[in-house]
Amino acid sequence: MALLQNQPAISRFPRETGGSILFYLGLIAFFIGLAAYGGLIIVNRGQEQASTDLTAEVRSKEEELRPELLNQIFLLDTRLKNLQTLIARHTSTAGVFQVVETNTFPSVQFSTFGFNADGHRIDMTGSAPNYATLSRQITAFEQDPRIKQVEFGGLSNTSAGQVGFKIAIILKQSALETP
Repeated sequence: MALLQNQPAISRFPRETGGSILFYLGLIAFFIGLAAYGGLIIVNRGQEQASTDLTAEVRSKEEELRPELLNQIFLLDTRLKNLQTLIARHTSTAGVFQVVETNTFPSVQFSTFGFNADGHRIDMTGSAPNYATLSRQITAFEQDPRIKQVEFGGLSNTSAGQVGFKIAIILKQSALETP
């Protein structure tokens, strides 16, 4: 039996060094992943606690505010939004009078004036000393870049010997916008 004891033990399975290196690398990767997962769990718990604390703080601040003050704030906000809408849609009639004033000849007189803001339309009746002056007056209105369209008619002779007429002027939107 002594002969058998001195001989080294021969393994039936050959020892491979490459396989053991992969095993240790895999084991290290597993523990790194496990540590990262554990770290994420700890961070997540901290974030959940911070969220709970902030929610509680917001609730306490809401309770500190008086409900009537909150209602006034919301009412004021609504009024400001309505005012902003109103100002954005506001049309200025100053542009209407400026168009008529800058284009009217001194010898032409208007006796009636009507303005429809929705249609951007000015309706007037007037008189001119003669047809030539009336023609130049209509041409002056037609050439103004703020005017979209000019319609005239209702020609008649007045008792003062002048030419009576009716005119409708349709303005462009830009003539009505506030500066």
